[in-house]
Amino acid sequence: MTPLVTPPPDELRLADVVRPIWETVLGRAVNGDEDFFEAGGDSLTALVVASAVSRATGRTVPAGWLYRHPRFVDGVRSLLQAAAVGFSAPVPQPRQGRHPLSFQQEGLLDVIGHIGGNHRYQVAYAVAMDPSVDVGRLQAAWERMPERHPVLATRLAHHGAERVQDVSTAAHPPLETIVATRGGAAHETDHWAPAPIALDEPLVRVGLVRSADDVRLVLAAHQMVMDPWSWGLLLQDMSAQYACPDAEGAPELAYSDYARWQRTHLTGDTYARHLDFWRETADGFPADGMHLPGTRGRAGPAGPAARLPLHVPDARVAALEVRARAAGASLFEILLALFNLAVGRWAGTDDVLVASATASRTAPGTQNVAGFFVNGRFTRTRLPAGTVADLVDRVKQSWRAADEHRELHLEKTLFDLGRPDMANVKFSLNTVPGLAHLPALDGQQLRAVPVTGAASARRHLSVGLTRVGDALAGAATYRTDVLSRDAVAGLLGEFDRAQRAFAADPDQHIALTNH
Repeated sequence: MTPLVTPPPDELRLADVVRPIWETVLGRAVNGDEDFFEAGGDSLTALVVASAVSRATGRTVPAGWLYRHPRFVDGVRSLLQAAAVGFSAPVPQPRQGRHPLSFQQEGLLDVIGHIGGNHRYQVAYAVAMDPSVDVGRLQAAWERMPERHPVLATRLAHHGAERVQDVSTAAHPPLETIVATRGGAAHETDHWAPAPIALDEPLVRVGLVRSADDVRLVLAAHQMVMDPWSWGLLLQDMSAQYACPDAEGAPELAYSDYARWQRTHLTGDTYARHLDFWRETADGFPADGMHLPGTRGRAGPAGPAARLPLHVPDARVAALEVRARAAGASLFEILLALFNLAVGRWAGTDDVLVASATASRTAPGTQNVAGFFVNGRFTRTRLPAGTVADLVDRVKQSWRAADEHRELHLEKTLFDLGRPDMANVKFSLNTVPGLAHLPALDGQQLRAVPVTGAASARRHLSVGLTRVGDALAGAATYRTDVLSRDAVAGLLGEFDRAQRAFAADPDQHIALTNH
């Protein structure tokens, strides 16, 4: 009989710190042999765990920690073996004044110059709240936000020939009150949110839209300073300030600190090494992207857009999660592999390149900082002669191999490679921790409400899914000057069939024709 080995005291103490973090994120108890991804974790929740462990232990925990050590006990031991692993951390600097652009902002400026006036890079979010909300307290809570999140008081300025971030209290956006007269709060929200935001003006607008029976908090911002994760952070922080004006927990870092960190950490040989990885991945792929069925001639860099809804029922999501655990993969990796298969069948190719969004909060301390962190990367997949399970494994390995290179912004990378239009198809699973459970004001939970999106798009086709209860819902956004509605419906049909078939039998053999 093999005797039981008791772990050393340091390992037991650290395990007692890490275990509740795993259990909170995964929603159930875990044991020492548990694999994070088999237990239902994914790339975004891996970031959440790494950040929480970093805060709880005072150690620098790299974003790829759980990819390298997915088993609970291995992850704990890896932290014991190195007091500090991974990236250096950003350092707090004075917040007011001028700061360098982040790579995300630089890449977006490149896109704006490439597209011209044919597309507007703005985002808008809204939540509905109980009409009895104390407007004065809400106003006071918002007044404290720019001090806690200086990116809200940012505009772009020129410093010689360069663009820089200019953070100033003069750019502090007030909370506007908008009275809905005709059409109700939803109509007024859709009318107010899309108003143009110029780069040399305050980049954030926030409004309180009121009707007789509906109150909505609406934030409209240039993408230069905002992403969905940041919107979730702002809601959580505003709720805390609404409940208690003296609430602590202001982020130690600002977005400008992250931009400075990028400019010192990702330079020279380090940047060249990351860029070489993406250059090798893209080698030989058409610079103008995949040829898609029914393409209507040569496309410009942006054009008018339309949407088709997409839904994955809860029973199928559950079945796919079972297959994911068996494959040691996340749900996102399963869906990405099946989307690659669907695109290959739809486009009649075995060489598929798909862009995907990532949170990109890899630098320690940035998980509670508002700003334009959302990033993207592309995955190139050559559909193997084998089973769909083989494809899942290939996509999983490709995605994880690219993880250490994720800090390079997708758009900046594409421009630096001289291939700005190569990634013309995108797939994302949007799981934003701060938006999964919205906070409450006076005991009444906030409710996410839609805001009409942009009428134009850059990529030819972009498919996005979000958790809605136990199901997934979203849409395919497509360029109407490039693709027809019927062509896009054909892809969604292929994607649906690939999901159903894989849920039933992951060992089915791949065929590029599905007939």
